[in-house]
Amino acid sequence: MPTYRFELVNVFAEQRFGGNPLAVFPDAAGLSDADMQLIARQFNLSETVFLLPGDSEAAASLRIFTPNYELPFAGHPTLGSAAVLHARGEVGDSFALRTRSGLIPILYRDGLFRLSAPAATARPADCGREQAAVMLGLSPSDIAQDPQWLNAGSEQLLIGLASREAVLRAQPDPALFRRHATLRPGRSVAYVWHQQDGVAAVRLFFEQQGAVIEDPGTGSACANLGGWCVLNGLAPLSWRLEQGEAIDRPNRLYLDIDAAGQVRVGGRTWPMGRGEFKL
Repeated sequence: MPTYRFELVNVFAEQRFGGNPLAVFPDAAGLSDADMQLIARQFNLSETVFLLPGDSEAAASLRIFTPNYELPFAGHPTLGSAAVLHARGEVGDSFALRTRSGLIPILYRDGLFRLSAPAATARPADCGREQAAVMLGLSPSDIAQDPQWLNAGSEQLLIGLASREAVLRAQPDPALFRRHATLRPGRSVAYVWHQQDGVAAVRLFFEQQGAVIEDPGTGSACANLGGWCVLNGLAPLSWRLEQGEAIDRPNRLYLDIDAAGQVRVGGRTWPMGRGEFKL
């Protein structure tokens, strides 16, 4: 019976039981796509990541799975993988990881792992502010920005809200969420945000088996928010993002954009345990 070692880490964690939990398989060679999907379903975390041999540019290649499908890119699996490789002494403080969305540079400094996100693209959503408000259980005055699809590696619907309180009050209606926030069948996702004085309150919702679930901490959405800021002329900036408050799972993400428009997403990681998975 083949066994595969895994490690559990909390990403975007500034305390032991904060952050977004992640299972990392540091040596996934030999696992099939079907194996990876079934293992991710067994762990039932927002994502499980499988590390495969890298190449001349990347320390490792990542396969990132939710319980239901594979993602081309996700921030907390990328940073969690970086932390595991760094702790194992397999990389230095500056290296790159390869995702299905491309090469992602990583930098470790002052206790934070930071990734450099790909440049974002944007396209209009098929819902306006009033439709977004009804979908989120809010009033039209709570919607501050037109909904847009952003893609800096993993496409998501972004909706800027008028206040932190509106972010925390959002309660998506599942039927309307599927109507307005669906990227493709089986993939519905929306990110709401509000920023004031360099601190942003954010939440990400996604559909899973008919229910709308909230993600504790979402690096890919932070990258998309950074891309939105670049496209709207807000760079340079440094923001702290607070996520997970509504589900009692505090996450802290750091969004930095330089004058050239390079978006970096960072956070701290907390090792939680390790084990063997028998296939």
